[in-house]
Amino acid sequence: MPHILVADDHPMCATALGMAAQATDPTITRDSATTLAEAEALVRTKDYDLILLDLMLPDVQGFAGLALLRAIRPSARIAIVSGREEPAVVAQAHALGAHGFIPKSSTIDQMMEALRTLLAGRTWVPEGLGGGAPDDRRVDMAERMGTLSIAQLRVLRAIVNGHQNKQIAYDLQLAEPTVKSHLSAIFRKLGVSNRTQAVLALQAFDAEA
Repeated sequence: MPHILVADDHPMCATALGMAAQATDPTITRDSATTLAEAEALVRTKDYDLILLDLMLPDVQGFAGLALLRAIRPSARIAIVSGREEPAVVAQAHALGAHGFIPKSSTIDQMMEALRTLLAGRTWVPEGLGGGAPDDRRVDMAERMGTLSIAQLRVLRAIVNGHQNKQIAYDLQLAEPTVKSHLSAIFRKLGVSNRTQAVLALQAFDAEA
């Protein structure tokens, strides 16, 4: 009995994905989330055969959500759902570990085809959207983001929100030296030298989604 998670805050799209899932296999069970925080809580406690993730949730914009869920469940099969139908965006998602890409403009039949393919363990990308340039800077940054740990991703999101080390330590229940250690690792992995450059890197990374 396949079990999927639909993380999408757009009611029409979430409903369409749910309809496509039931039409694909009536035995499919489905959980829903409208924020990354809700999706994270569910992914921490349940194994899903497939996660359908909207790139633009209220509490995260862009690929940071994919990076976090992949860090929590490295073996999870995740397909991106997005209104950005560009080969470079698809390539970026693939570089960060997504197994599929479903445009929001897809028909129910196309969604069903995507779900059948993904649940069968294969990758799925609409015709004409594959083949993003492998040397694209966005793909490179996606690969770099994919090396960050869960804690490092949380620290990175915190500095993007303007939080200083003391506040980050309090919010994440970490010692300040641990926060500094995470920052050093983030800078090294992203190829930047300070927090301002790290913030700009994440903002540019997410803006492309």
